[in-house]
Amino acid sequence: MKILVLDPEKKVSHRISKDTSGGYGTGNDFGDTLIPSFLKKTLKLIHDWPPLFAAYSISVLKNNGHEVLYSKNLPKDHENFDIYIVISSIVCCETECEIIAKLSEIKKKILAIGPFATNNPKKYLNAGASVILGEPEFYFLKNKNLEDIEEKKEISFTHDFELDDLPYPDWNNIKNSKTSLLFGTEKSLPILATRGCPYSCFKYCVYPLQQGRKPRHRKAINIVDELEYWSQKLNIKMFIFRDPVFSINKKHTIEFCNELIQRKINVKFIIETHLRILDDDLIKILKQAGLKAVKVGVESFDEEVLKDSGRFSVSKDQQLDRIRALEKNNIMVSAMYILGFPTDTDSTIKKTINYSKRLNTTYAQFSVWTPYPGTPVFEEYKEKITSKTFDNFDQYHLVFKHKLFDQQSIRNYLSKAYTDYYFRFSWLFKFIKSII
Repeated sequence: MKILVLDPEKKVSHRISKDTSGGYGTGNDFGDTLIPSFLKKTLKLIHDWPPLFAAYSISVLKNNGHEVLYSKNLPKDHENFDIYIVISSIVCCETECEIIAKLSEIKKKILAIGPFATNNPKKYLNAGASVILGEPEFYFLKNKNLEDIEEKKEISFTHDFELDDLPYPDWNNIKNSKTSLLFGTEKSLPILATRGCPYSCFKYCVYPLQQGRKPRHRKAINIVDELEYWSQKLNIKMFIFRDPVFSINKKHTIEFCNELIQRKINVKFIIETHLRILDDDLIKILKQAGLKAVKVGVESFDEEVLKDSGRFSVSKDQQLDRIRALEKNNIMVSAMYILGFPTDTDSTIKKTINYSKRLNTTYAQFSVWTPYPGTPVFEEYKEKITSKTFDNFDQYHLVFKHKLFDQQSIRNYLSKAYTDYYFRFSWLFKFIKSII
């Protein structure tokens, strides 16, 4: 069959990423003043790729014998395809549904895939699509014949596949997508080692909604095989692991590092993990294997704010100790902070911004607390939701009625956070030193 995989995005001046926030997607609208405006336009130019579940799905579909085209826009000959697959997200939900409604006029089958459509299928069904519930790449791995798909239906399925049963993502043929230059001048690609997260933050986190709470691991040798393949095939030397919590299984992580070290493959990689996992021995072997940068959640300075939201972290002394241990090994650190927690005040937000400057990591990301549809916390706040569309659920806009702040005041704090952080000589010196 001839299949068109569509990855539509709304037209904005900032970067849209459907691969982040557990596949719900984010829109990096950092703020409205000079510094955040510069940062968001720069990020849009240097950092972009489609979600991994889509790249895997395309590869499986091609292995099944289908002719597949990936596009962000409707091509002129779009009526000549047999099936349309639309990549869903919360940040472009309205745009995606408009495309589906337009396609439904030509009376052909339309599928919506991804975590957001899985957990919020109604809008996509109403627009005219069927929705594959769960991980679509495994659905296509199990169902090679797509002719019998019913229209405007929720499609559920079970499977017993492993992550290693998937072919490599189809990066060879995905066009119109820039590779990241965020952590240096090397082009990069995303890669997967594990899925699933058992941590208690499932109350507000979207990762377990599709991936589950039980971690699933690829074999270490298979991960390294893929690193080597893309290094040789596309000359990629930097890889960004898209695991919810990399190194959640220390034994598996050490096995991966040893395999990479022994084979002497000259690549670097970036991970997102939790500071409590990183001890000195693990940091050293990760560095030896090629670790370039680590993304960690700090989120708020105030312990009571974190406790009220069900977030957990290490102590401030441990945070500083782990971050400095990483930096001592010439590993960049990107710290992530959240503003607008339900119990945040002017004082707690200002303390968080000041604390970020004290930590002075290579990068800092500030976002806005967001109760995502499908998570338990959304049920608590659904009567307080003020946004009229899902597009505003991009982690950079206040979407619920806060007891102290309105949307503009949070936007002001967001702009202040980025300006105060990046408009400093101490940060500029740290940044230049890290990239040199």
